[in-house]
Amino acid sequence: MLRATVRRLLAIDDPPERTALAFSIGVFIAFSPFLGLHTIMATVLAFAFRFNKIAIYAGTFVNNPFLTLVPIILASYAMGAIVIGLPLSLPRESMMLLRHPHLFTGEWWERLFESGHHVLLPYFIGGMMLSVVCSLAAYPLTLRFLRAKQIIKEKIEKIRHEQEEEKQNPEAGSQDEKQNLEARNQESE
Repeated sequence: MLRATVRRLLAIDDPPERTALAFSIGVFIAFSPFLGLHTIMATVLAFAFRFNKIAIYAGTFVNNPFLTLVPIILASYAMGAIVIGLPLSLPRESMMLLRHPHLFTGEWWERLFESGHHVLLPYFIGGMMLSVVCSLAAYPLTLRFLRAKQIIKEKIEKIRHEQEEEKQNPEAGSQDEKQNLEARNQESE
């Protein structure tokens, strides 16, 4: 009973299309410019729309502070700067703000807002563009992966079922093999 409740809560048994949608929404959140709110946004959306929680969190954690945060911030800024027509090079102080984000300090946010027109606007525009592009790319790729996984799982289940039948009725298995062998011999003649 507990296992069924957990599976229902996490929406693990969702069809591949819905799981791929949850993952792509997580990717959208990951690339969005709302730093510090990603997990909260994922949680609210996952419970509001009953998405697969594991899939939406996996998509959201594509952006993580250890490996991908700085490259995503820089790519977001660059894309936004290109669209707005600003130079890609930032003033030295703005660059230091992006390289060493201290999201939980007031001083960092204050300095960021002071240089906002050089940093925040291009970052916001580029982040939203990357969110849309990456989430649109994530959906079909994830769906293809999940469908392939489902096909493999069904094939393995079929093989296990056949093996169980052979163990339960060994004579029937050997008779089927004899009939198949005889049919192949007749075809070759």
